[in-house]
Amino acid sequence: MGKKTAGYLLLAVSVIVFNFLLPRMLPGSPVRNLGLDDGGSMTRSEREQIFAAYDLDKPLPEQFLSYLQSIFTGDLGSSFSKKAPVTAILGAALPWTILLSVCSTLLSLVLGSLLGSFSVRLRRKKRDVPLILGVSLLGSFPAFWVGMVFIALFGVSLGILPLYGAYSMWAGHTGVGYFLDVVRHMILPVVTLSIGSLMLFFTTSRTGLLSVLNEDYIRLAEVRGIPERRIRFLYQWRNAVIPVFTVLMLHMGFIFSGSVVIEAVFSYPGVGKVMYDAVLARDYPLMQYSFLLIALTVIAANIIADLMYPVLDPRLRKV
Repeated sequence: MGKKTAGYLLLAVSVIVFNFLLPRMLPGSPVRNLGLDDGGSMTRSEREQIFAAYDLDKPLPEQFLSYLQSIFTGDLGSSFSKKAPVTAILGAALPWTILLSVCSTLLSLVLGSLLGSFSVRLRRKKRDVPLILGVSLLGSFPAFWVGMVFIALFGVSLGILPLYGAYSMWAGHTGVGYFLDVVRHMILPVVTLSIGSLMLFFTTSRTGLLSVLNEDYIRLAEVRGIPERRIRFLYQWRNAVIPVFTVLMLHMGFIFSGSVVIEAVFSYPGVGKVMYDAVLARDYPLMQYSFLLIALTVIAANIIADLMYPVLDPRLRKV
């Protein structure tokens, strides 16, 4: 346990350091978004004041120390491009990303696991090939392409679902009307995200179930005449759930980064859209703290997975 803790601490330190360096290694700079390339209309004194306000006049080591101080104090500074506190921007975007990502993950987990289980039941009659090919085909499509097709079909051609955003800004919905409006705006991005991860849960659940079918305890249960449904849920799934749980935790760790493209396509006001805009604007504060949020989420998901493994599989508990 001590080695794992030390490993996670080392990983966290590495993430903090690289998270500061990577945005500054990108080509371009935030100068355009600070209004400093406007043809020379600003005086040198005005330029220096703006640079000083955002600590851009300091050497990199001093900027790094300010960055570390902001992490421990919680004062993340202001965004170059949005002219607002980073904590306020991420705080407003975070609930939308959590809502979108959790719904899509649960949908792909349930649907993928059910299809994987159904595929295992069809394997003896060799009728699972079309199902495997169909799920594999869906998983091969790029997420942004699927999103664009959905927008063109359901938003433009049929006009039955919203094209962008998380809610109708000028509709003035409240109560149940607001809830239904949010749900309607979620359908296309949630389905798009779910299609992208469906094959992952399908193949993992199918492989996990196939790996335990010929185990001795399964055969013994069949010989004893235990009902098939009980064998399937109490014997097969109980032992096949560990790889599915592993994939689930890894997937939950990347929920923010995985939604970047989809949120950009649907203009969904989540962390992914904030990151996308920050990269385009070379907005260092917004970029580095968005990236840090994703990295810490991945680390937290791995820690939770390590703690849950002994609960799911008693064989992993220390004697």
